[in-house]
Amino acid sequence: MKKNLKIILEFKEKRNYSEKELDKYVKEVYINFGKYMTEFFTIPKLNYEKVKEKVIVENIEILDTALKKGNGVIALTAHIGNWELAGVVSSILGYKISAIVIPYITPKITEIYRRIRESKGVEVILTGSNPKNFIKFKRENKVLAILGDRVFTEKGVIVDFMGKKAIFPRGPATLAVKLKTEFISGFLVREKDKYKLFFEKIEYPPENLNEEEKIDFLLFQSIKKIEGVILRYPTQWLSFQDIWVE
Repeated sequence: MKKNLKIILEFKEKRNYSEKELDKYVKEVYINFGKYMTEFFTIPKLNYEKVKEKVIVENIEILDTALKKGNGVIALTAHIGNWELAGVVSSILGYKISAIVIPYITPKITEIYRRIRESKGVEVILTGSNPKNFIKFKRENKVLAILGDRVFTEKGVIVDFMGKKAIFPRGPATLAVKLKTEFISGFLVREKDKYKLFFEKIEYPPENLNEEEKIDFLLFQSIKKIEGVILRYPTQWLSFQDIWVE
């Protein structure tokens, strides 16, 4: 975690950070992780009134416009703020949400997490399940939420991230291009005593590119979106995996 923060902060501020400075930021990350876990297990108590009171929603029209196309929407997100709440809040606001998630260590834990997510209408699609589960969102014109900052079931590709080489998944961009569906980004972060759920457009590749070039184009756009949000909220990026290529 300290390595991640050091790379992010030094890329953002263009200066070196001391161990003492980094320790302060690392502490903030773990505090935010504790908040994330607490919030996750209180999801069943969340309702429309609490969402309206606690969540500032920005650029929801980006999601609405994408859904009007009728082909489903892939919503790229990352392990920042509270990505679980992003899907839950969207579901409470009336959107049909599916989320791709990785199974936990045991089936029992996986089931507990699944029940919590689905208690507010978020459909859970486990990695490794029937491929049909990954494409039905298009037919049903739903939102498919995918984390794009960590490699799970694929090899991943080496990209430029925070001024260094890192490994990122190519899956979200590949799925968007192959299914010819809408592709946007969405994140939920903390701002003081409230949350902010916001959406951003992702530029779609020119039609004159071939399929592989379109995937690379979308992957580049995806990385820039994730990078930008992390730079704004560095201590809310709750990724403890070393993604950097030495």
